[in-house]
Amino acid sequence: MMTRLLSISVLPLQQTVASTAPNTLQVAAEVSTVVIAVISVLLLVVTLLFLLQLKKLLGSLQQHIQPVTDRARVAAENVEYITSLVRQDVQKVRASVSGLSDRLGEASERMEERVEEFNALMDVVQDEAESVLLDTAAIVRGVRAGAQTMGGSVAAAAPGGDAPERASVERADDSEAEDEVDGVDEAMAGEAPERA
Repeated sequence: MMTRLLSISVLPLQQTVASTAPNTLQVAAEVSTVVIAVISVLLLVVTLLFLLQLKKLLGSLQQHIQPVTDRARVAAENVEYITSLVRQDVQKVRASVSGLSDRLGEASERMEERVEEFNALMDVVQDEAESVLLDTAAIVRGVRAGAQTMGGSVAAAAPGGDAPERASVERADDSEAEDEVDGVDEAMAGEAPERA
């Protein structure tokens, strides 16, 4: 009986404890749900405010950066234009230099040809001058020899006897003429190896 009594008296107590315990847990769960919902709403509001501030900041940055980007675009266009002009000028200079180089090569070839032609002409002129000088010297020698022969026969025919004086004068003239002809021959012989 005592157990029965105890069981009757404990049973309503257990029911009260059992009925109050879930209510507290339910209340705590509902309170935590409300708190989480409020925190979520607050976080959403703060996030929206942050996004609005970020949008304003980006708008002001765009206003400040727009002139810089415009100037950078203009500067890039100018640099591109200058680069194209410099490229064209460099191509023109390169073409001019190559043309000038070609012309200089042709001119130097022509100069070499003309120098060779001039050297050949000088060789011909020198040969002709030597032959003319040798012919002239031979003619002078022949004329003197003829003059001596004629002078000797005239002197022998002359009655005065001054033929020996004339013959000695003519012989001196002949030796001087021979020395001159020998000097011309030696000078020509000295020049001939220099040309070779």
